[in-house]
Amino acid sequence: MPMFGVATCVKAKDKSSAQLIKISNVTIKHHRYYLTPGVNTIHRRVTVRGDEIGDINTKYTMTGLEHYEIPVVGTYVDPRVVPGFCYRVRPNDRKDHLFDGRALRLCSIGMGYAKRLTFAPDSLVSPDNYLWSDSHPDGLGLEPRAVHTGMKFSIMAGDQQLGEASVFRADAPQQEERMERVPTHSGKCAIIKYIHINVTCHVKLANTGGRSPERDEYLMRVYGLAVVRKDPNTSIAYVERVENVGLDSQLNILFACTHTELVFYPLH
Repeated sequence: MPMFGVATCVKAKDKSSAQLIKISNVTIKHHRYYLTPGVNTIHRRVTVRGDEIGDINTKYTMTGLEHYEIPVVGTYVDPRVVPGFCYRVRPNDRKDHLFDGRALRLCSIGMGYAKRLTFAPDSLVSPDNYLWSDSHPDGLGLEPRAVHTGMKFSIMAGDQQLGEASVFRADAPQQEERMERVPTHSGKCAIIKYIHINVTCHVKLANTGGRSPERDEYLMRVYGLAVVRKDPNTSIAYVERVENVGLDSQLNILFACTHTELVFYPLH
């Protein structure tokens, strides 16, 4: 619905742009409100039904799930939860994640009423990184993770290598955009996930102008869409590339003006 109000913005001295603080004098159905940025996740509701995925005819409503989290509750495991990919797991009734906040590779999903989700173990002697879909009455939120701290990438523009990037921080949420099943020559399907990432990288550009190496190294935010693939008869998904790359740097303006599309390819 159309709304009208007065926006209040503040620009700090050390910031390049102003930040929206609130919108006041907003009238909705003859009542006056003021709006603040953000989303109150306490009131976000997600309803899932088992019969829609060919499972037991159940219905659950979860409140408080983050927009980037995939629901698992009771007998219900969302079809986007696939073994071979990495996830962070959060019980819906708390802020802290399980497994010390680490993103672990999902190894298997069990059958039956309560489905066992088994993740990569810390020790083969006593593997204890597992839980059941009904372990937490309020459900679980699984966040897919594609890019992790320490990963290294080659920065390419077409056939030209521009430099390398090393992931320094990857604590921002990562969100799945879509999942595809792609036929292969074997007749089976590969599973490809497209996951939005927002990470901080040490970027070292190729030194082609005779400048000192120190001037070619930058610490910058990198945004993009990670393409993660799991081939048939394999147990581990891998990052093929990061496309639609944006850099939180003036370099991004240079690449945009020259219509240069950057792609990050993992270094193995």
